[in-house]
Amino acid sequence: MKVGLSWDLGGDEPAATQWHRVIGEIERGDALGFDSAWVAEGKTGQAGCAQPAVFMTFAARRTKNIHCRALARSVVGEFPVRLAEEITLLDLFSHGRGGVAYAPASGQKIDPLMVHETIEFIRGAWATNEVRYRGKYVRFPSHTPDDAPAGLSYPAWTGEYLPQWEWGAARSTADFLALTPKPVSTHLPVYVAIDDDATLEWAARNGVSPYAGVNLTTTEAIERLARYRAIADGCGRHSYEVEAVLERNVAIDGATDAYTFGGSTHDIACAIRAAAAATRIGHFVWRYRDAAPNDLERFANEVQTKLQA
Repeated sequence: MKVGLSWDLGGDEPAATQWHRVIGEIERGDALGFDSAWVAEGKTGQAGCAQPAVFMTFAARRTKNIHCRALARSVVGEFPVRLAEEITLLDLFSHGRGGVAYAPASGQKIDPLMVHETIEFIRGAWATNEVRYRGKYVRFPSHTPDDAPAGLSYPAWTGEYLPQWEWGAARSTADFLALTPKPVSTHLPVYVAIDDDATLEWAARNGVSPYAGVNLTTTEAIERLARYRAIADGCGRHSYEVEAVLERNVAIDGATDAYTFGGSTHDIACAIRAAAAATRIGHFVWRYRDAAPNDLERFANEVQTKLQA
């Protein structure tokens, strides 16, 4: 099982202080062998991070192996092409360690279809050359007509190819466009929070990795991940197509509650393994906060080793 760390930046602490401390924690996680680091989008407090992909691009240049993920990325007010480009930038600077998890539609107060179309378009644009997309909320290029096929479509071969820079002023914008540059992998990791029933079912049917965040109780998170897996199995989709993620608080030598795995390091390892058996998660993420100075090392040495054994 992969093990990661996540942060929700914000509060009254100055951004320069908090952000540099988190970068240091990400570097420690990288040195200790943690698989991933996730920083959530947020705009609350002085240290809220409105552009987590930019933050993680900086973190990528300070680390060697840890995978860098932008977490809780919203789509409201964002041009899907720009979202695709910013994660591509993260992936290229990290040499293939980039990825993104999208926030639930309910948290953004939007129609779930807007999240679904954004993810579908971005995945298609990464994986192919010239592409067109027609949806209710996403349209690329913007002049795509109403009678174009719904969703992704691709140009037919006309027998000749003339690069756009040779068209001249008399020819209009192409009906199909390519997103460049491309990420390192055509299947760059994309996750979506499954707080909403519509998104849970859509993600399960379409092979999009689910993210059950720390805002859900452990009972709710396990129930939703198990339901995702049941729907995916019913559609003939395999576990290896996706990477299901469970995020929890961790309290080493502390108390367990609805959002926290607590107790001894052995108790925590057993709780994570029990959740994995019920849901087939392949990635556990510790929402890192209020930890003792040596908790990171203890988790790496006493919990992570048992999860990877």
